[in-house]
Formats: sequence, structure tokens, C-alpha cells
Amino acid sequence: MSLLGRLEDLSLTDIVQIVYLSRRTGVLEIVDDRGRHTVMFRQGLVVNASSPEHPDLLTYLVARGSIPEAASPGLRKMEESGIPLGTAAVEMNIIPASALAEAIHERVVGVVAPLLQSREGEFNFILSDHVGPLDVEYDADSILKEGGFPPQRIVGAADGEKLKPLRGLEESLKVGKALLRSAAGAPPPTLDLGLGHAKEPELTLVPDDNILPFPTPEEREEQTFTPVPDDEPFPALEPTAAPPAPEPAQKPRTSSGQFKVAGGLIEVESPDATYRNVVLFERSPLIRVAARRAFGRNRVKIAQFGTIDDARIAIGDYIRANTFFVTFLELTDHSDVLLQQLKRKNPRLPVVIIDAEADLRRRHDLLRRGADLYLTKPSPARLQPGLVEEELTLFADELVLFAERAFQQWERYTGGLDPDAGRRFYETAEKENVDRSFSLLKQLINELSNPNDIGEVSATILRLSAEYLDRGALFIAGDSEFTGISGFGAADMPARVKSLRIPRKEPSILDDVAASGVAHRGKMRRTAANVQLIDQLGGVLPTEVVALPIMHSKRTIGILYGDNAAHRAPIDTMTGLEIFLSQAGYAFGNAVFAAEKARR
Repeated sequence: MSLLGRLEDLSLTDIVQIVYLSRRTGVLEIVDDRGRHTVMFRQGLVVNASSPEHPDLLTYLVARGSIPEAASPGLRKMEESGIPLGTAAVEMNIIPASALAEAIHERVVGVVAPLLQSREGEFNFILSDHVGPLDVEYDADSILKEGGFPPQRIVGAADGEKLKPLRGLEESLKVGKALLRSAAGAPPPTLDLGLGHAKEPELTLVPDDNILPFPTPEEREEQTFTPVPDDEPFPALEPTAAPPAPEPAQKPRTSSGQFKVAGGLIEVESPDATYRNVVLFERSPLIRVAARRAFGRNRVKIAQFGTIDDARIAIGDYIRANTFFVTFLELTDHSDVLLQQLKRKNPRLPVVIIDAEADLRRRHDLLRRGADLYLTKPSPARLQPGLVEEELTLFADELVLFAERAFQQWERYTGGLDPDAGRRFYETAEKENVDRSFSLLKQLINELSNPNDIGEVSATILRLSAEYLDRGALFIAGDSEFTGISGFGAADMPARVKSLRIPRKEPSILDDVAASGVAHRGKMRRTAANVQLIDQLGGVLPTEVVALPIMHSKRTIGILYGDNAAHRAPIDTMTGLEIFLSQAGYAFGNAVFAAEKARR
């Protein structure tokens, strides 16, 4: 249940204080005859607000004259790439941080002020596990001194006078404390074992109009779970004399079927709990909350993230722990890369791509890349007063339906729910990957049928390299210089690489690999030749680079350079590519010698 009702029963001032005193994180929705209003909270502090008149922060800042309209396209593009627009505007010196903080405060007050005295409208506080900078539209910790606005800055008197305490709030808090600690007559507690954030106590209204209390900040340090309504709850923590030290967040599952969380060890009730896992990358907090509710009702552990890097870390933890899971990815510039990486690890792990709008060409491309399903989220036109809850629920139910089918297929595939099922699942996938890679390598090696054609050999090498790297370039290692042959990663990359000439006397990553005959992977030194290489490839700086030697008769005859400049995702294992290059060395060398002979 959520904290919901009508403003005639509970005023906005009271709601803001309740959320602040309980240090809640989430979104308060208020729907009246003017439309939908939202107030966003993070640990009880107000961090943003919107209304039909002020739909988003950038629109408000442009209308207010704080940001020139010409800067909007650039800021929107940065937001799409994962940088909050408010933060981007400050870093680009479009607006000072102090001016942005003042504008945000005015916007929040402008949204809240008309609602303070209103008794018309319905409210719903949607509890969220996490509200990040992208949700808030700026980095609250760096822009605001306190990380947000306390109630007196939003609904207090003009002179900063303290708000009067809620009537009966202290008594309610005591009652809530007793409810949380009582063992007799209370329903068994359930646990959210997601990799993301610990589940916090739900908010609700009781029939006699008294507010169901929340733990104090001190109690919240002690409490890591709370009862929530579930038909088949997970078991409670086993009582211990003294709780162990808190574990770091997002610990992977152990092979014994136990989970590490702050406060102790949780025993899994039944074998099916070890594979009913979901990872969701979705930037909309409303969709994340709807998904958490839907999966919680079906006893599925869900790890939700607003950034793709956090989702990638959780996925890695699950894979290392031999855990089955279903992945839902909001479509961004980086989602397809994570999709391909995940499918290379284990093609049998289901992945669903969620698009903001239907695009049949995109759908075809994503399914070809390995996506198991392509879904579109509810359109903004459907997320209107009276429809929003139903639309979000229906969409979340679609996610649950797909996950349930995937869980059933996993049971049939493994043939049992014993502790070794996960290990067998990943071992089988690894064997299939090896067989598939071996077949592909044989096919590509067979394509090197004309070792005198440098163009054919290069095209085959680059075609396989593109499966592992964002961009790449192939060089001939001559006696005096490295000569570019061709490349991939952009439409004009072949032409860019062909014009590249890097002298061997200048320190570079190419010279290091040519001299040692050993592959390089990781960072790259800043030298004049390396800077020239990056500039010629487009100027975008990668976070990881590789340089692989192509050997012929114990001599480095060529070098394949590659990096992750486009998406900056970690480069996956390249064993297949390295094996192929070791076999392609003979053909590449003969092609180089034939080309040199033809030039003479």
C-alpha cells in the first residue's frame, strides 16, 4: 500500500512533514482539476517538483530566462547520454550553481504554493528505492547545501518560522515502533533481496484517519526490513544475540543459497527463490515503482537501477554467482552494447528491451542482436489523471508475464531445482559458446582463401573485430612506420585509417606492441603519436584500449588497435579474436608481402 487519499482528509503540509520525519524517498503525486502535480523527495528532503505549467526543469529555466533557448538542444542531448541537464548546464557555465539552486527553489515553491490551501484533489505517495540525479534532473548533493529542501523552506512561514508538529504524530510513531517490533499476532515479514537498495517500510493510511507511523532515523539504522503485504512471504531474519557488521551493498548470491544484507544472513525458503531474479534498468521512477510492486506480488526479487553502469555491475555479480535472472533494459545508446555483452556471456539469459515508442526497424535490429522481446512503455498521452495507475500496472504485468515464462523455461531446461542447477546452466552455455566460436573461427579462417589479397584479409579481420570493439584500426608494421589499412566504428573510418602514418621512432602503443610482440590491454600513455592516433580516429577518448599483434614467422607484421570510445563499456574477453589473429598471421603476412612486391 502507499500513502494515498484526498487533500480534504490530509493537507499537503502534513504530507510533506510526514515524509520528512520518516526520511522517505519517492514521488508524491497530486491530481486535481488542473492536472497532475509531482513533488520528489530524497531521504525526506524535497528535491524537485513539476506541474502542468512547469513540466520539466529545462522548460522552466528557459521560460524564466535563466538559460538561453539556444542551449536547449545541447542540454537535451547530454541528458540523453546520461548527464542530468541541470548538472550539464552548470558544468558548461550556462548558469551558476547558486542561480540554479535559487531557480529550483522557486520552481518547487511555485508548484507547491497553490496546493497548500487546496482541499481538492487526490494524492498518492509512491515509495521508491532510489532517486538519482537523472530522476531529479540535477545532482542535488552538489547543487544544494543540504542535498534538498526541508519542509520549512517549502511550506513554512516566510520568515523561516518552524512548522507546528503534526497532531498525534509522536503517538503514531510509538505505535508504529511497537508494530514493527511485535512478534505476536503479526504477519511474517517479507524481504526485498534485490541487488539495488534495501526495501523500506511501506506508507499507508488507516481507516480512523490516523497516520500509520514510521521508524525514527535511529530505528531505521537498526531496521533492514519491514512487513509488507504478500501472499507467500519470505522468511524472517533468524534472531541473533548481536547483529554482524553490515555488508557492502549489492553483494552477489553465495553458492550455499544465502544472501548477504545489512543486519545478517537470510536463509532462502525454497529452491525456486534462487532463480526468480530480475534486473531492471529504467530511468523513470514511476515505472520502477510499478515494476517493484508487480514483481513483489509474485515473489520475484528485483534489482532496479536508474543508470546502466549500476545495472551492468549487478549483472556481473549474478553471472559470477551462476545465478539465473531476467534482464529488462530501457533503450538508450548503451543498452544494445550491454545486450550483446550479456548474450555473449550466456545466450540463454533472457533480455527484454523497453523502447519509449514503437519503431519496427529498431525492433528488427534489436531482435537480430539477441533481444528476446521488444516492448514499448506507456506513452505520455496515456499517463494522465485517471489512467496513470492502470497504465503502469498493465505495463508492469507484461514484464511479470514474460519473466514467469522465462522462469518456467529455466526449470524445464535445468531439469531440477537442486543447488547445482545454476552451475550446470552456465557450464552448458559456456560449452555452447566455445563450440559456436570455434565454428565461426573455422569459417573465417577458411575465408582467407587468397592470402595475396590484402583487402580481403583485412576485411575478414575487421569483421570479427567489430564483434568485440566499438571502433578499430588495422596497421601494417613496416620497418620505418605503421601504415593504416582500414578500420571500423564510423562511416568514414576506413578513409581515416588509410591516411594514418605513425613513425616507428616515435613512442606509441603500436611501437610498444610491435617491439614486445605481446598484446596490450588497458590504458594508453599520452604521447604525441598516441594523440595523433586518437585524433585521426575521431577524437573521442576511450576508457580502455587494446592493441593485438599479428605475427608472421615470429615477427610482428601487423597490429590491430581497438577501443571502447563509442559506449565506454568494459571490453569483454577477446579470446576468440586472439585465436583468430594467431591463425590469420600467415595469410596477413603473405598479403602484405604480395602488396609490397606489387608496389615495386
